[in-house]
Parts: sequence; C-alpha cells; structure tokens
Amino acid sequence: MGLQQVLLDGQPVAAGQERRLLPGLDIAAHRRLHFHVSGGIGGIENLSIRVLFGTPIPGVILLADSTVWFEETIWEREFLHQVPSGYGRTGMVMSVPVVAPLLYDVILSNTGPADLPEIYVAVFAQD
Repeated sequence: MGLQQVLLDGQPVAAGQERRLLPGLDIAAHRRLHFHVSGGIGGIENLSIRVLFGTPIPGVILLADSTVWFEETIWEREFLHQVPSGYGRTGMVMSVPVVAPLLYDVILSNTGPADLPEIYVAVFAQD
C-alpha cells in the first residue's frame, strides 16, 4: 500500500494564524498526492492550504509551490487553495502531482475572522 499519513489530528487554527506541518516526507516513488482537509463536524471556510515540494541538494533544499507545464500552451499551476467564505462544507480533498522528491511542508492559514476549532489533514499517495 502507498503512503498514508495523518499530518494534523484535530488541532485548532486560530483566526489569522498560520500552521506549518513540515512533514519532510520522501515522495519520490509516487505520482500524485491527495490531501484530505477536514474540520471534523465543523467547517473549513477561510482556510488556505499551500503545499511546498522540495529537492534536496548538498547543504540546502530547493522549495517550490508551483510548477510550469509546457505543452500546447504554458500553464503555471500553484499548489495553493483558498476555501471561500460561506463554503458550508466540512472538508475537501486537494490533489496535486508530485513534482519534486520531498513533501517539504503543508501550510494552513486561517484568513477568516473566526477560529477553526479542529482541523484534520491526511495525505494519501497514488503510485
């Protein structure tokens, strides 16, 4: 079975607070990651989710939160999603391609005026 890991287990994210999960996982063997973000029985409105990939080289890790695809046209794809205000749902799955060998960080930012009392984040890999 592929990668399955809980990154955050029901922790609060206060209004205006940023929480960095810093998993530092080797994901080189996977093609795609699925991040299940949930508020438990509450909502996740105004939550920003940003994924940072890394490439280790001697003495440093090169970080990236977007990729540029050259196909029929040029597309930049950011690994960032802002849940809108009034979302009214308890969770979502954010699916991103693996573009570097390390899942360096997942950054959660509560951009709203209210605290989010419990946030869960799990990551699953697709080979």
